[in-house]
Amino acid sequence: MAKKTGNQNKKSKKSAESEKKRKTEASNRIIKGIGRIFPVWLRSYLLRIGIGLAGVLIIYVGYCAITLPDIEKAVKTARAPQITILASNGEEIASYGAQFGRPVELKRLPDYVPQAVIATEDRRFYSHFGVDIRSVFRAVTVNFIKNRKAQGASTLTQQVAKNLFLSSEKTVRRKVQELLLSFWLEHKLTKNQILTVYLNRVYFGAGTYGIEAAAQKYYGVKARHLNLYQAAVLAGLLKAPTRYNPLTHPKQADKRARLVLANMVKAGFISAKRALNAAETGAVAGKNRDKSVYYFTDWVADEAEAYLGRVNQDIIIKTTLVPEMQTVLDQEIKQALDSEEAQTKKVSQAAGVVMDKDGAVLAMNGGKDYRKSQFNRAVEARRQIGSAIKPFVYLTAFEKGASAADIVEDRPIYLNGWNPKNFNGKYYGRISLHDALIHSVNTVAVATAVKTGVRSVLKTARRFGIVGADCDANGAIALGVCQTRLIDAVSAYASLLNGGFAVTPYGIAEITGKTGNILYSRSDSGRARLVNPRYVAELGSVLIDVIQKGTGKKANPTVLAKGKTGTTQNYRDAWFIGYTQEIAAGIWVGNDDETPMIKVTGGSLPAEIWGNVVHDISLPPQEED
Repeated sequence: MAKKTGNQNKKSKKSAESEKKRKTEASNRIIKGIGRIFPVWLRSYLLRIGIGLAGVLIIYVGYCAITLPDIEKAVKTARAPQITILASNGEEIASYGAQFGRPVELKRLPDYVPQAVIATEDRRFYSHFGVDIRSVFRAVTVNFIKNRKAQGASTLTQQVAKNLFLSSEKTVRRKVQELLLSFWLEHKLTKNQILTVYLNRVYFGAGTYGIEAAAQKYYGVKARHLNLYQAAVLAGLLKAPTRYNPLTHPKQADKRARLVLANMVKAGFISAKRALNAAETGAVAGKNRDKSVYYFTDWVADEAEAYLGRVNQDIIIKTTLVPEMQTVLDQEIKQALDSEEAQTKKVSQAAGVVMDKDGAVLAMNGGKDYRKSQFNRAVEARRQIGSAIKPFVYLTAFEKGASAADIVEDRPIYLNGWNPKNFNGKYYGRISLHDALIHSVNTVAVATAVKTGVRSVLKTARRFGIVGADCDANGAIALGVCQTRLIDAVSAYASLLNGGFAVTPYGIAEITGKTGNILYSRSDSGRARLVNPRYVAELGSVLIDVIQKGTGKKANPTVLAKGKTGTTQNYRDAWFIGYTQEIAAGIWVGNDDETPMIKVTGGSLPAEIWGNVVHDISLPPQEED
């Protein structure tokens, strides 16, 4: 390479000095420009504001620090809280959480258990200082682009801080305290200690806290015996414990588990081949559990979260369940589904709910076999209700001035090209509304809804809670094309039982702490009246004849009872819902995949189950002297 000459060096030096002078002049011009825009007095004012804001920020952070909870005490309490569930008579019917043993140590778990959590929840857990700056910037960017909270950035340390010390309220103070606690945890504990606390305290859904409780709950094994796929399922639960519950939503749980396995591959924890083998092998959740009452207790355990928020202590839940009624319901459903009739007519599932007039759930059955399926058809399945909605069509008509004795003409009806038919394909000619309801005449129900006003019918149905917000106002509503849950349908009939007052189904009467302190107690704060009791009484007189003379004859429990059958198109669903002077009850039968049954109507198998259940509950066998 050629050497520079003296003249070249002088030129370079002069050029550099010239460039430096040019930059200085440019800077001076900028400063002068700022000076013209922001006078000295304004700059001084802004400086004082900045110093003031910084001072306020320091004071606020200090306030958040001194109002932190007792950190040392909380760290020592690493055991998952125990949830004990009692029947209404005080008998223990289930227990969740700490019942499954002491906190598990990280070193006693297979490596893939914590790895599944880290890969999905906090991949840089071992490298950050409690807050992942990269994740924060990524989340802010994504959320800004999508204009909603689409991604979070909380580390495992932050989650421990929130779950262990703080409430779930969304305030600036709570977030600042969370950050301070995260720094404190990172300073006081090792990464493995933080991870251990997290795994023993995090909520896994269905009332379970901690990896040991979750392993027992969902797979009936100790945490140290979890396989890779099971670990992936449990790690996947953390994002949304209800949505990814493998007992109630196995398909969603499997899809989420496969994502966790993919994350583990990306993080370098396992090979792609091992992940694929684990995903294909899978594992069926809940196979080691066998109690139908768990349909009820699982529901109650989740409801407790709604009442208390995060459960951070041992609690005892006293429920509304009556064991004797639960036994009757379970036995009748099992006997019916095991019958030759059910097998011949392709009926694979059923569900039932028994309820008090104020909404207290006295018994609940969510399916044929809890061991094989923990999906609770009583509270999670939404199915078309069929003709079981018709009482609310006629109730609306009664409110508008109609009477059960009114005579109408049953004839073909056409609505925008739709021609509803009766079950038997016939028309009755002149018929009373009373007889039209007890014989479940479709055409008259549709005509009555149209004459009364389909919007008014929909308003009544929603007021009673028998249909949801997704139900449309059209003539088909009179035939029960809208979907509903069994528990909501029974609560609507419970409102008829109590004379027209609103009913909200519930299963928890009281929640107490370990020392007996009351954390929650249900109080009857007054219920809204939904309808004039005169119209409920008129409707009730018709529903008696549904059982005595109409489509519900097989439901006759030999006590005074009122009810209605319901059958959907192609026999996909069959219902019987009704009430006595003491209880409301409902039975649904069908198939999970909605395949048609063979001519099963609400007046056949569901009515028989309902009649047997209500009879045995209302007229229990006399004890011999």
